[in-house]
Amino acid sequence: MRVLLVRHAQSGNNIVQATVHKKFAAGVTTESQAQEEWLSLRMDDPALSSEGQSQLQKLKKHCSKLRKKARIDTIKMISSPMMRACQTSQAVAEALNVPVVEVRGELCEVGGVYSIDRRCHPNGSAFSKVPGRAMSAQEIKAKFAGFDTSKLPETGPWDMGRGFEDTTSAVERARRVAMWLRMPELRTEVGANGVLILVSHADFLALLMAALCNVQVMQAALNPDSEMSAHGVSECTLQQEISHDAASVYQKFRISLAATTMLLLGEEGEFAVEWMNKRSHLEDKSCCVA
Repeated sequence: MRVLLVRHAQSGNNIVQATVHKKFAAGVTTESQAQEEWLSLRMDDPALSSEGQSQLQKLKKHCSKLRKKARIDTIKMISSPMMRACQTSQAVAEALNVPVVEVRGELCEVGGVYSIDRRCHPNGSAFSKVPGRAMSAQEIKAKFAGFDTSKLPETGPWDMGRGFEDTTSAVERARRVAMWLRMPELRTEVGANGVLILVSHADFLALLMAALCNVQVMQAALNPDSEMSAHGVSECTLQQEISHDAASVYQKFRISLAATTMLLLGEEGEFAVEWMNKRSHLEDKSCCVA
């Protein structure tokens, strides 16, 4: 069985991240100032940007070749319930003629859907992270035809108003998904010549890869919001930093926007990487935002 990891295309928050990091890397702002700017400008659950829509067309073309090129018989597709991932999943499903996309909250990004509340801090020097505006199962079904939301709560937001998720909780979530991927029942469902497509986000996919490869996550208590070197970096920076011995799993296993990683799952539950962070389909137009 193969597992195709797909990162969503560029969203509005990716643009904010790149802008913030550019100033931070140039020494124009301090880390605390960069964090403040990011938290002030970010959106709870952003949609794809215009550049993201352009990336999506290239990703569709790339994915349309997979069934024949990889000799795939069966395709099972699962998406994060976040808007940018659902938009990306819809395009990939169209390219591969997949009639049903399952939606699971387990694939959401590290941190989840949250807003910033400053009402208790008049001077603006402090803040709290409160539940943001997450879509409900009904909203997802109305916006995206063929999406199966039966694994989400029947009423209310898909995250049940959980709000902010710390990285330690996200690491445990990634480990649970990794255990599920190794279950024999899943391999039987997808088949030896089938592929399971997971459409998710940079940081969660990095944590999932770490769990699958049994790589210890260092500094798990840090959330990417306060670790600018791990979150919001530019593609040109990443090209210099991604390596198999990178200290941060966010760098080591990072997948670029609208890029893919293909894994092979063996009979004993072992994983091998067929390709990592494939983005050749985007190279005709440089992707400048991570």
